[in-house]
Amino acid sequence: MLAGALGALPAWGQAVRLGVVMDEPRAILERIWTDDPRQTERAYCITDWSFGVYHISRTPPIQDDTVFRVFAVQDAEPTNATPNAANFECADGMPELHVHTPSTCVGDDANTCVAGGLNAFSCQPSRGDLEKLLARHDAFAVIQCDRRAFRFYYPSEYGPAPPLHLAKGPDQQPQGNRSPAMKGDADPLAGIPLTPGGGSPVTPP
Repeated sequence: MLAGALGALPAWGQAVRLGVVMDEPRAILERIWTDDPRQTERAYCITDWSFGVYHISRTPPIQDDTVFRVFAVQDAEPTNATPNAANFECADGMPELHVHTPSTCVGDDANTCVAGGLNAFSCQPSRGDLEKLLARHDAFAVIQCDRRAFRFYYPSEYGPAPPLHLAKGPDQQPQGNRSPAMKGDADPLAGIPLTPGGGSPVTPP
């Protein structure tokens, strides 16, 4: 199946994925947010969500945009939470949301954390975040990195590095993202069915 999808890639256009945290969960997460520099990461399970596929072009190259919407979250119970990470698990079919702190720390010692700085308000998923997303076979996950800032990330963001000649220097290992095209209710390259948890796919005409 993967080989077939790769072989068909030239007929596909660029897939765009968008994410929205809806009013109710956003209000809850905004209210819980704190600027305390010594906090640890928090974690939530997304209990209700849906997606809609918008067909931009139905003729090759196919162009489909997918909008993921989060309607409800519940607390997860992280273990070994630090200012930089939290270990937690959500049930199958429940995508994950975790909170990056507004702080910069020395290692994992919360007593060294200061407000702001080089590592504060990071909205980028770590390698570990992306690897966990792929291992769980979730369609997406979310990072909250400020009171009103949410960053969705997707399996397609964890791909092979670009050719080495694109690196800026001999000691730099370039990082690349691959965004496979999407049509209907599945991501052909990732092989991940987009079955929403607690919701239904919505495909506008």
